Amino acid sequence: MTDVVIIGAGPAGTTCAYLLKKAGMDCVLVDFAAFPREKICGGGLTIKAYHLLEEIMPEFRYEYKSIRRLQLQMDARTLCTFAPAEELRVVSRKDFDHALLQQYLGIGGAFVQDAFYQYEILPDGTLLVTLKSGKQISCKYLVGADGANSRVRNQLKGHYDGNMLALEQYIPPSKDAIEGEISRKYDEGYYYLFPGVGHDVVGFCDRHASVERFRALLAEKGIPETRIHGAFIPTEVAISDNDRIILIGDAGGYANRLTYEGLYYAFATGRNAFLAISQGVPFRETNREIIKKKQREKRLTRFFYSRAGRCFVRICSASPALVRRIFDRGVKGR
Repeated sequence: MTDVVIIGAGPAGTTCAYLLKKAGMDCVLVDFAAFPREKICGGGLTIKAYHLLEEIMPEFRYEYKSIRRLQLQMDARTLCTFAPAEELRVVSRKDFDHALLQQYLGIGGAFVQDAFYQYEILPDGTLLVTLKSGKQISCKYLVGADGANSRVRNQLKGHYDGNMLALEQYIPPSKDAIEGEISRKYDEGYYYLFPGVGHDVVGFCDRHASVERFRALLAEKGIPETRIHGAFIPTEVAISDNDRIILIGDAGGYANRLTYEGLYYAFATGRNAFLAISQGVPFRETNREIIKKKQREKRLTRFFYSRAGRCFVRICSASPALVRRIFDRGVKGR
């Protein structure tokens, strides 16, 4: 018997597990992967993301590339280049996620390499979690932090239809600015390039993303194809109706609805799950501000990717200083 079982040792699950362990609560973190493991992701940490991480784990140190220049493009044409008020940080998710897990293990955290199979609610209200190996763990709380294809969410909520495909590949390092391009050809999505640690990452996501479309985009930009990776990004929040089962990070649909960045929401929902469990209150209470933020993002996304939104972006880009102010407000806001 343990207080909490957390499925998924990515940033959301590890954040929650770390805080629970620091508070003296028993928890078991479960993941089928052997770390360090590959993880498709541009690896961008916004200002609010790394400041929140510093609050949660002030002693945590990690390798990153500092980015101080961004380039906004539309339909293959550069609109403006600007410098944000503070650096953005790009990490290798393989190394970053491994370092987070080591931070948790370093304070005595329990980790099991296994996969989630199912849970059962027992007559006394406790949960019996069964893993693929057949191992069973009784717990008071189950936290689903197992990504966009969450098995915990699928048992709790049924089929989830809110995922968007993202495709990426690594290329030799050559850039010092993050590039982002929106286009009439992309349906609520964009092309991006992130200068990274050891390599740069180019990627593309929209409502109709496919390997064929990504290959055509790479050819159009003169980028040789290497090894294409794909992963789903959640776009719709999934809220549990059981206070003992909590969905966080991508499992709960918490990626930025406009930019599809997920690390800030991973840290924030991991922390909010810890607060709900440690205080004995529903997650919907500790996570209320995040839900409000998600609702605002949804409205903003509809506008930003509309014809009127693209027109607005084009007009604003005539003033890089204005673009910078808008960007800084977005990436700093909590």
